[in-house]
Amino acid sequence: MKEKSWEYEGKTVEEATQIALEELGLERDDIHIEVLEEPQKGFLGLGGKEAKIRVELVGEWEVLGKTKEEPPAAAVGLDKEIESLQRLESDTLALDKGKPVEMTKDILGILEIEAMVEAREKEDSVIVDVWGEDVAILIGRAGSTLDALQYLVNVSCRRTGEITKKIIIDVEGYRKRRKAKLEKQVEQLAEKAISQNRTVELDPMNASERKIVHMALREIDGVWTESIGEGPERHVVIHPSDENAPCST
Repeated sequence: MKEKSWEYEGKTVEEATQIALEELGLERDDIHIEVLEEPQKGFLGLGGKEAKIRVELVGEWEVLGKTKEEPPAAAVGLDKEIESLQRLESDTLALDKGKPVEMTKDILGILEIEAMVEAREKEDSVIVDVWGEDVAILIGRAGSTLDALQYLVNVSCRRTGEITKKIIIDVEGYRKRRKAKLEKQVEQLAEKAISQNRTVELDPMNASERKIVHMALREIDGVWTESIGEGPERHVVIHPSDENAPCST
């Protein structure tokens, strides 16, 4: 299997590593880290540089294909049709034309959902937007069904080798709205952690949402974040800068 690598930045090497692990959904033992640039402080706080690292996969893990984190629960129980796609690899590969838009349309066709599907490319990802009258069912509770659909499209497209970027599927702007809501929520919780001088534990989230939390709070002075727990119980903890602050229960 051809080894791939990705570059990440952070205030420190540790923060850049954490961001990489959150985005890739991997554990520390699954990756090799090469430090490309050490962080540098600027004069009077200006002109500084963040740490920059390159992450390579160890062994035969493939991002979004074979991570130690289990596939989204909805990818197992989403629908009988989705279950068939997961169980029958040959059927999945037959549908896979190597393009995320076509793969998404194929799955929507199986689910008998009519929708408009468009893609836009960003530097590190391909955004697939889905619009239509009956597409709300694709979101699911807390986006679980949408995560399952995204997982399937990523796995299928990456197996062909034609798509190397991460594929993000959004339904009528749900992810954008969810991101804005989550950022506002965690900023308020950060203020709570600072004012009460205690840690605040968030509900379990998937890797993408944990990354949003880490990124939203990285610029807020007085707090730092970490992810704890395993599998579906993994969640973010917001700590005040005072390391001696008592942990919340």
